[in-house]
Amino acid sequence: MMILTVEGKEYKIEYTMEAALCNECTEKVTDYLFSIGEAGSKEDAKKLISSMTDIPQTALTMLYAGLLEHHGAESGDGSITSKQEVKELARQYFAEHKEDGKGNFFALMELLMGAMEADGFFNQIGLGQLAEKAQKTKKTPQDYKRRIAKATGK
Repeated sequence: MMILTVEGKEYKIEYTMEAALCNECTEKVTDYLFSIGEAGSKEDAKKLISSMTDIPQTALTMLYAGLLEHHGAESGDGSITSKQEVKELARQYFAEHKEDGKGNFFALMELLMGAMEADGFFNQIGLGQLAEKAQKTKKTPQDYKRRIAKATGK
């Protein structure tokens, strides 16, 4: 859990159950992470740039999801009830951090990604297990079998 202070008020941001159940957050974060991982060619770079244009919406969604546990209507104190309120909170946060380099969507997203990692969000949604499974099932090239068969005449 991390604390974000805006206009002198402390907001607890936590990426556990409520954030994991926020489908929009999970989808935006995983889309962003996979687009970064895929960027290898020129075509992939275009995909990466496209995902970068979504950084403001992704950051707002991440902030919203992180606030749900302690400030949401269902499980928190009810002080955050919409993404519009989160947008205003972000606007004020940016105004307060113009000079220190934290007053932009990308910096906010990086801060929130760090909180997600610290809270175990990626494991909570199963992303860690999915990555492990993908590594285990990744096929290794079988070229050597053809070369052996060619060399031995079999």
